[in-house]
Amino acid sequence: MRALCLHGHFYQPPREHPWLGVVEPEVSAAPARDWNTRITAECYAPNAAARVLDAHGRLSDLVNTYEWTGFDFGPTLLNWLAPHAPGVLHALRHADAASRTRSGHGNAWAQAYGHAILPLSTPRDVRTQVRWGKRDFERRFGRSPEGMWLPEMAVDRTTLTALAEAGISLTMLAPHQARRIRPVGASEGAWRPVDAQALDTKQLYRCFPAPGLAVDVVFREAGLSEEVAFGPLLRDGAALVARLRAAVAAAGDGTIVTVAVDGETYGHHHPFGEMALAFALSTLAADREITLAGPATFRVRHPPTLEVEIAQGTSWSCPHGVERWREDCGCGVGPPASHAWRAPLRQAIDWLRDELADLYTVRGGEVLRDPWGARDRYIDCLLDGRVAEFLAAEGAGDLSASAVLQARRALELARHALFMQTSCGWFFDELTGVEPVLVLRHAARAIELARHLGRDYEDGLVARLAPARSNLAGRENGADFYRRVVLRARATPGRVAATAAMMQLIGHPPEVPGYTVRFSGRPAAERFVADAEVTEGATGAVATVPVVAERPPRGAVVCRVGEARFELADLFGGQRERALAALEEQAATAGDTRRTALVGVRPLVDQLLVAECPLPAGLAELLGWEGAEQIAAALDQAAPLAPLVPGVAELRRKGASFPAEWLARRLAAALETRLATLPEAAGEALLVLDLAAAAGVRLDLGPAQVQAFAVLRQDSPGGPTLAALRERLGIAPVTTAHS
Repeated sequence: MRALCLHGHFYQPPREHPWLGVVEPEVSAAPARDWNTRITAECYAPNAAARVLDAHGRLSDLVNTYEWTGFDFGPTLLNWLAPHAPGVLHALRHADAASRTRSGHGNAWAQAYGHAILPLSTPRDVRTQVRWGKRDFERRFGRSPEGMWLPEMAVDRTTLTALAEAGISLTMLAPHQARRIRPVGASEGAWRPVDAQALDTKQLYRCFPAPGLAVDVVFREAGLSEEVAFGPLLRDGAALVARLRAAVAAAGDGTIVTVAVDGETYGHHHPFGEMALAFALSTLAADREITLAGPATFRVRHPPTLEVEIAQGTSWSCPHGVERWREDCGCGVGPPASHAWRAPLRQAIDWLRDELADLYTVRGGEVLRDPWGARDRYIDCLLDGRVAEFLAAEGAGDLSASAVLQARRALELARHALFMQTSCGWFFDELTGVEPVLVLRHAARAIELARHLGRDYEDGLVARLAPARSNLAGRENGADFYRRVVLRARATPGRVAATAAMMQLIGHPPEVPGYTVRFSGRPAAERFVADAEVTEGATGAVATVPVVAERPPRGAVVCRVGEARFELADLFGGQRERALAALEEQAATAGDTRRTALVGVRPLVDQLLVAECPLPAGLAELLGWEGAEQIAAALDQAAPLAPLVPGVAELRRKGASFPAEWLARRLAAALETRLATLPEAAGEALLVLDLAAAAGVRLDLGPAQVQAFAVLRQDSPGGPTLAALRERLGIAPVTTAHS
């Protein structure tokens, strides 16, 4: 048997808003609504029906690549796919069933639930992450998993022990994670040290992490995997086939060649990479010399004969062990940057984790007969939503209404304490990036729940975040960042009620995900005065708050809840999205011209644009034209241009679509006018170029180069302004020869 295993690790962090339970719009994912949606369109869905073209570029076949490859999908991603892309989940189940029919073993693997770096977690958290991952897999695929992917392949004996105790018999590692090997059952003196070069990755190994427990390990071919992930192989399916065939041929009989990469490689990281993969799979499946099979299938004919001892605290994506997730070890994804922020973030989260665990033990123990066992089993409640039945089984006797609320808050606190350890919070280069925000939002939610249970940890977390520093201009520290960005996400009863009231006042259902809001009255004309009863879905907590919402004619919508004041910018992201979509539709039917279309919706649009929210295409075009006409008017009237630049850049950042061709003609003419009076108008010429860049308009600089060449090639270019203009126009400086 010459086996080839192509394994894809598919994962997205828990992007859901910790209070609302839904993924909100993410501006950075444009043109898609959010990153889950974008990567589904680019990768997860195309791999379910990947196209194979013939020599004439015509479609000749469709391949479900999951059917012929090993794969693991993160539970947090599957939780999103189930309602938003059910066809993908169906394709995954079909692929696993087809592989079971073909070989007797499914090619789907489980994944530790929250993608935490398990060697940095407490043993109790490791156990829960593994058990939740296994249980989620069982509910999705209807069978127990044979293998489990470890997040970032981060491993230690505690982690492997948790796998074995859960009945998981396979995992996958990188060759440098093996420390030494010996024949199974051999004496202590038979151990032989190995490194990444010496380890034979073409066979399985057995690891005994604790007495009486075993997990078999398949090691990926590191070099070949990196060629697929980072090289040019996915540009050409034939080249991929040739490379894989050569690797299998070189391995010989009785071997398995394992390629393991991020699943997003096929389509997201490499556009149309799934097509190269599909071509390779359809070709190799017909090759009698190669068997497309996973480690479980291979193990039946070739069980491990060698024992391996793993290198403690190692991972596949950090040569320094697991330092990438707690120190400035130098590992990153972009240009060199300081990662000193990682240590304070890790220390803050670990401190909070331990404090929350103590609180959960005490307050959870008051209402749950076995609080930590209940946490292990809470995954069933999350999957089926049967809260009453769960608490009846787990509660410490008959629970009163207040005890039920306490139990639900404690369990939710424990859930968010797991999610705040998600690995991607430390993986990238910037403290203020999307991923640390996700981690800290879960921490903030856990802190709020802890406050309801009698402890307040916010000051302690903030103090520990203070030493962390952003790499961006201003070098914001972690404490300020937490207050500025993370706390704004909170869904207090007042904000939930205000959101519902303002939505109803502008003609939308008063719906807020994760909450039920009931008002004591109805809006009257432009005013809404009522008491709002807000019920939190995750815990059942109920709060009643007074709301007074007003919408003056052509004025800003305002809602007061007690002393707090809310505007449309304070709506949650999904509600802003709905409001903007409605305004787009209203503007489309409001008049025959762009100006009249914007008039009626302008006050509400201006309010909503204060917050981050993707613009619908229609509004993006209207606002882009409005901005372009303002630029043209300033050019025609010789008005100051400098004040326009930041506003244009901000409008474009928010998603406005400027009419490129129309605006380029006017900017090019204005540039020509200013270049005609060089050197005096050099500053104005630079501002024209600044406006073009701010609006995302590309100018043909050829005519400008010719026009300005004589002036800008002078030996003494006339100071920094002319020098800057020369650089922007791409004109080479004069070099003076020295004897």
